[in-house]
Amino acid sequence: MLLHGLASQRRFWNFVAPRLGGLPVLALDQRGHGDSDRPDGPYDGITCAADLAIAMDALGWSRAVVVGHSWGGSVAVTFAAEHPERTIALVAIDGGFAGITASTPEERAERRRLLEPPQWALPPDELIATISAHAPGGSWSTELAAAVLPIFEVGDDGLARARLPFEVHMRIVDTLLDWDASSVLTRVRCPAWLVSCETIGAGDAWSIAKAAALDALRDTVAKPRILRWGGAVHDVPLQWPDLVAGLLRAAVEDAGAATESAAGRSEA
Repeated sequence: MLLHGLASQRRFWNFVAPRLGGLPVLALDQRGHGDSDRPDGPYDGITCAADLAIAMDALGWSRAVVVGHSWGGSVAVTFAAEHPERTIALVAIDGGFAGITASTPEERAERRRLLEPPQWALPPDELIATISAHAPGGSWSTELAAAVLPIFEVGDDGLARARLPFEVHMRIVDTLLDWDASSVLTRVRCPAWLVSCETIGAGDAWSIAKAAALDALRDTVAKPRILRWGGAVHDVPLQWPDLVAGLLRAAVEDAGAATESAAGRSEA
């Protein structure tokens, strides 16, 4: 089960899903995103995790390997904590393991400001030119456009805007500012693959915070599998889909081996 990040949508996984041939795969639009309903709320992790359980029920899935990118990582972690019997393994890619909580109202206001999305209202060609200049991997393509452009919609005025309303975006930001990653991860009992995407030689505050969070979690997560990918951008599923797909297959195989080992000990 593949979960996109904040302000994204299910087609974000377009490059990864075809590389998972032979496995049942679900990539869905989380509430408020893509083609899903856009309620006023709530958008907290427990509510969004409950949405995933409903989707699994509709498909007849009892359990899944739950994969989340960015904000989707925090939803995946929450699902694994709240629904342990339905989680085979957890994969959190550049999100879900490092909190962005603030200790003072002033610090919270500043972090909230930094997490505001650009409120674009641009002609479609101008929007594409702006986005393509920052394409993961450095090259824009028809396939990348199909994975990214559904984030936007064109209004009656002919201008392209984000499909996720600004107010809803900021409600989700508020849930992230209130979310304590460590306390939720301590409740996760399944294998937990936690991946940090880092610029090689970077000394920025966010990369340092992610590295520190991973080091701290080694002793608190029940079954940690911790990875740091140097040279990976935040949207690594678009940049290196082969690597991400290989990781997901490894998570599936690792969980399967653990299940077989547990079954063998039970029979013994």
